[in-house]
Order: sequence, then C-alpha cells, then structure tokens
Amino acid sequence: MVKSHQLSIAEHESERLDAWIRENQANRLLADGMAKLLSQTDIHQEPSNYNAKIAWAKVEGRVTANSKVRHFTPTLFRWAAAIMIIGLISVAYWQLGELSLAKKKITVSTKSGESKKIVLGDSTQLWLNENSILTYSREFDDDTVRLVQLNGEAFLEVAHDQEKPFIVSGKNYETRVLGTSFNVQLSEKENSVVVVTGKVRFSHKKNVEIGSSVVIEKGFQATANQDHELTLSPTTNQNKLAWHTRTLEFRNQKITDVITELSSYYRVVIQIKVDKPQDYLFTGTIHQASAETALETICYSLHLRWKKTTRGYLIFNE
Repeated sequence: MVKSHQLSIAEHESERLDAWIRENQANRLLADGMAKLLSQTDIHQEPSNYNAKIAWAKVEGRVTANSKVRHFTPTLFRWAAAIMIIGLISVAYWQLGELSLAKKKITVSTKSGESKKIVLGDSTQLWLNENSILTYSREFDDDTVRLVQLNGEAFLEVAHDQEKPFIVSGKNYETRVLGTSFNVQLSEKENSVVVVTGKVRFSHKKNVEIGSSVVIEKGFQATANQDHELTLSPTTNQNKLAWHTRTLEFRNQKITDVITELSSYYRVVIQIKVDKPQDYLFTGTIHQASAETALETICYSLHLRWKKTTRGYLIFNE
C-alpha cells in the first residue's frame, strides 16, 4: 500500500508558484490540470477539491522520498518545476487540444481534372469538383449551423439535422438545407444549384444580409445572372452532374449537341464532318467510359466512323 507523506513547500517557493500561476490563463489551466492528475495517483485518496499547491507538494514528496535530505532545496524545486511543467503541458494539450482540433478549419482544394470525396463531422458526404476550394470545421458540435465555404463546384449528400441547418456559402450566394442531395457551383464562372432530392433555399448575399431567395425542389435548378437575378427552371440536362455521376445521358439529341457535351466532359477537341448533321439523333447512356469508348458507342449507333487526329478526334461518314 502506498503510504501518504506529510507534504509542504517553503513559503518563498509557494510565492513563486503563486506568481507563476497568476501570470496568465494558460498557466492556471495547466496547474489545475496537473493538480487533478496528481490527486488521482494515490489509490486510497477520497475525492476532494483539487489544489495546485498540494499537487506541487506531492511532487516534492516523490522527488525526495528516497533522499536522506528531507527539505525542498532550490535545485530540487527547479527539477520538480520542470517535471510539473512537462506534465502540465502534456495534460493540457491532451485535454484542451481535442477541442481546438475539433474547431480547426480545414481547407481542401482540387487541381484540374481532379475530384475528391470528403466526409464531414456530421456524416455529410461531399464530392469536390476540379479547380475548387472547400473550407470547413472538423466538427459542428457547438455551432448553431453547419457552415462550409465553397469556391467552385461540389455535390453534397447532407446528413439531416433539424436543429442545425447546413449552409454552403460562397462570395455572393449561399445555399441552406436541412438534409438533401444537390449540386452547387459558387464561382466567378457560374452560380447555380441543381437539386436531386429534397429541397434547398438558394440566396443572394448583400454583404452579410440575405437578399433575393428561391426555394428549389427535386428536379429543379436555379441559376444567377450577372445582375444577381435568380431564375428557377426544371432540370433538363442531367449531364451537368456527369462530373460526379460519371454518366452521360442523351435522349434523341442532335449529334452536334452530343459532341459538345463529350468535348466538355472529356476535355478533348472533337470535330464532326458529316452531311446533314441535324439528321443524326442519338439516344443512349455512356457510363464510366473512356472518350474513345464513348465515340465508338455513338458512331456505331449512328453508322458513323471516328479517328484520332493531331488535334483530338474526328467523326465522319462511312
């Protein structure tokens, strides 16, 4: 059994300790944390109010337990102080560091041709499109809203939380939801939202104030023009989400429109040289295919041919 010692520190040492604790809030937190830790090391000790001075006295007792000299010398005081500070720092960083880590802002960016999947602290899943930047908190525990900042394009499947709306904020617009899936683009190039499930509120921001807003439901999209006017319309082109779904869908579309979609999606130059191109209509789905596989599928269906050129690809008559 561990025997308890009669613990005390000299008056001048107590004064030095008091002065150190009073220097700043960090020292006070460290002292309290170490006092609690040391108070719990005697297994026979009953719960009591923690006292930083008594904790220091325990350090003295342990340092001098096997020494013939029972008084607390300045040298021993310095050693005890060093041990105390190391212990305090460890405790404080372990306990308080968890909170700061949770509140830490994280920034994720993507390069051209790159996309990333991110799972947020509330289990929301987010796919970040190329050339985009996302900033968010590791956790949303103490926040009244779940806020992320976006410059670029992302697809989100937002975890439902009735108490904490989820907000995607950009420079001039924000999108607010409770739980749904949608595609949002907030950039200098375009500001738009396409809703896949549920509904969202898309708003123009004037400084910190919310200006005009529209509510978008499943199957609809909203776009903003240069004057910040919001337009609501049915989603007619599912290929806007192709970067995320990896699927291109065409329903009786002209070959010229199909080629435009392919060129944009694959980032290649595709030229067409056929008689009466308006007469060629394509219906089909291209899923996770290479550019050449997509061209082969389309040309086979329309009895056309394709070949690779120095500039990209060419579609022509047989």
